[in-house]
Amino acid sequence: MIGLFKIFDAHVHFYSNSYFRFLVKQKMNRLDINTELKNLAARGHIEIPGEDPIALAKRWIEVMDKWKIERLILFGSIPGDEDSVVKAVQAFPQRFTGFFTVDPNSNVLMENAEKRLKQHKLRGILLYPSLYHISVADPWLDPLYQLCEETGAVVFTQFGRLTMKTRDYAGIPLVVDEQYSNPKDLIPLAKKYPKIRFIIPHFGAGKFEETLEVGRACPNVYVDTAGSNSWMAEQASKPDLRQILQKTLQVFGAGRILFGSDSGMFPRGYRYDIVDNQTKLVQEMRIPIADGKKIFYENAAALVDGTAS
Repeated sequence: MIGLFKIFDAHVHFYSNSYFRFLVKQKMNRLDINTELKNLAARGHIEIPGEDPIALAKRWIEVMDKWKIERLILFGSIPGDEDSVVKAVQAFPQRFTGFFTVDPNSNVLMENAEKRLKQHKLRGILLYPSLYHISVADPWLDPLYQLCEETGAVVFTQFGRLTMKTRDYAGIPLVVDEQYSNPKDLIPLAKKYPKIRFIIPHFGAGKFEETLEVGRACPNVYVDTAGSNSWMAEQASKPDLRQILQKTLQVFGAGRILFGSDSGMFPRGYRYDIVDNQTKLVQEMRIPIADGKKIFYENAAALVDGTAS
């Protein structure tokens, strides 16, 4: 509980030891893995966790208890690192809910997705269309969406500006295809699969007006507030978070907005400044307490606990 609100953070990256190992294996002309990990940590001034994901999970529990955070959605942020998230969720099922990143171009896409959603009970997938150079509405992905529909899985879809600091620290170029970064690509898909709940993070990460257009057209699309939203500084109108949140409330309503901190790397750990700023902003804007409770806890809980209408 922070102030008036219980907190269910819908956007936290679980950067495990194996996450970083999978990451540096993508590097061309790499040194041995341990040297690469040391260089990455030094470049980013970050810690590489030990090999036991449950130890990392326990560290997150300590952080959550310190800052009085009730629950987290943990992202497995690279294809292949699903087991780390599975182990964390199994160790602390009352505190963690697991999502995992899919490689849409993988030849084991469906085999892995079925295992994670049906056997391991992860509750959502993450798609990065511009990173994997494939439209979110590509027919190739229909079997995946049908599986999500069957299992009630949430589909988190990254649009707009994509930044991945861990790749920068590893010295791996981020090659994106901007033609797949428009949230409006989601409109036909969300209409085709009205039972699936989709989430657009960071208010669209620079594609804000487009995100509002999706929100007007598709009642099954949600938005999250995650991180510092530094994309605002790149907008011609130079909006502040108050203006962004006000417009988002007008279109999505309080029932389709999820709080997120975009936390992940240690030693920084939990980005308490994000939750502090956003809870204070909601109160300063005189948003009804009942609506604030939806944004900071109830909407995420309804989505992942299977009670969303």
